[in-house]
Amino acid sequence: MKAPTTVVLLAFLSFFSAPSNASAADTPKDQLQSVASSLSGSWKLKVKFEPTASSPNGMEGSGEEIWHLTPGGLLLIDEESFAAGSMKMQLVGLFWADGAGHALRALDCNSENQHTCDLKDAKDGMTVQWNGSELTVEEPESFGGKPMVSRIVWSNITPTSFVEEGYIGPPGGPFTKGMTIQASRK
Repeated sequence: MKAPTTVVLLAFLSFFSAPSNASAADTPKDQLQSVASSLSGSWKLKVKFEPTASSPNGMEGSGEEIWHLTPGGLLLIDEESFAAGSMKMQLVGLFWADGAGHALRALDCNSENQHTCDLKDAKDGMTVQWNGSELTVEEPESFGGKPMVSRIVWSNITPTSFVEEGYIGPPGGPFTKGMTIQASRK
């Protein structure tokens, strides 16, 4: 993405972002820089999907994930590519500091879900929480006409590894784990 396009996208997203209760001492920009410090770099992935009715043995695979800040640090980008069973997933996550709304924001685009990459969803539905050691993103979904929430959690973050887990459940829970990724620094 070219720099002018990125700036226009960020301005648009910041304008339409909803407020939150982030403290002034821990600004969204500080949080974004902290996430970037924790996750930036290239990672090798071991992917495991839990058993389901359509895949009773689950699926395992591998891939890579790259986290990087754009020049100027306005946008943190998470690029993932992995294969597990017959699934080949390409994902781009965009994270930014919404100064007007006092929160971190995110936009998710992936090759397996036609409903991603939705600016309205990024404004109204997605929540991003960073507590200094764990990143959690929740996004409203719809499965079989029922409202659901997908939750992705990056945890156990060290300089050489992290765990990324994906959950799904109704709004308010309970959540069921569907995926675990073990990442190790390349």
